[in-house]
Amino acid sequence: MVFYVNKAKIRIEYSFLLMIAFSVLLKSSNIAFVLLFSSMHEIGHLIALLIFGGRAKEINVSFYGIGLKYDYSFSFLKELVLFSAGIIVNLILCLLNINRNINLSLALINMLPLYPLDGGRILKLILNKMFYLNVSDYIFKTVSFIVLALLVLYSIYAKNYSLILIIIYIIIFSLNNTFE
Repeated sequence: MVFYVNKAKIRIEYSFLLMIAFSVLLKSSNIAFVLLFSSMHEIGHLIALLIFGGRAKEINVSFYGIGLKYDYSFSFLKELVLFSAGIIVNLILCLLNINRNINLSLALINMLPLYPLDGGRILKLILNKMFYLNVSDYIFKTVSFIVLALLVLYSIYAKNYSLILIIIYIIIFSLNNTFE
């Protein structure tokens, strides 16, 4: 389902609607809260974007979460704040003791130095500022590989199937997309 709000393309994929139906059928409030706080996370990015004078180009809502795309080029500091805004929202909600475990989990997952997560975007931004692009890419890919390998080993050891699904998503997304 696609519609436009103020020239921003809003795409709601059917996988998102299936996830909502799935949570209703299972009577699982945790899934609903994850979707709610993930949405608030992205609203944090959107508010930062608007404060800095940018506009959303596209907002994708799917089973995997919500993604915000924009065409603006910001200064290093503004970009850093923009990438951090969602994590900050989750940490504030955590500090306010609003579904602490869910918000802390969302913040920690998004801090991972893996693309497309916020932590990966932040790391890439910092590396691009410090090194030539080819060196930056090499360091980023090496760090990402090490973190993914450690997460795979941990998730197998802990039998954490949710983490395995997140890792699979990150790997598939990374293989199919370039940095934006």
